[in-house]
Amino acid sequence: MIGTKWLAGALLGLPLAIALCTLGILWLPGGWEGGVIIGVTLSFVLWVAIISLSLLFETSLAAWLWLIGGNVICYGILWTVRAMNAMPPASALSAVTGS
Repeated sequence: MIGTKWLAGALLGLPLAIALCTLGILWLPGGWEGGVIIGVTLSFVLWVAIISLSLLFETSLAAWLWLIGGNVICYGILWTVRAMNAMPPASALSAVTGS
């Protein structure tokens, strides 16, 4: 029975896919500006893969917990990298204002 496994993949899979692609493009040689189009494109492919793979969990609870854990880990890494000033700001405007 599918239950809400697909819902976990749909709701938690998109932010996880975006975080994973962001982690991937941060360390490209040209910087994140050169890989943002590829990252956005791949995030949708990865999202569909996460939705599909979420159906393989034994229970809906396991799907929800694993995807929440993945999101917490990925966004924790992104937050840590940003807090260490190792990641450039998202826009030139935020670099000027210091936000």
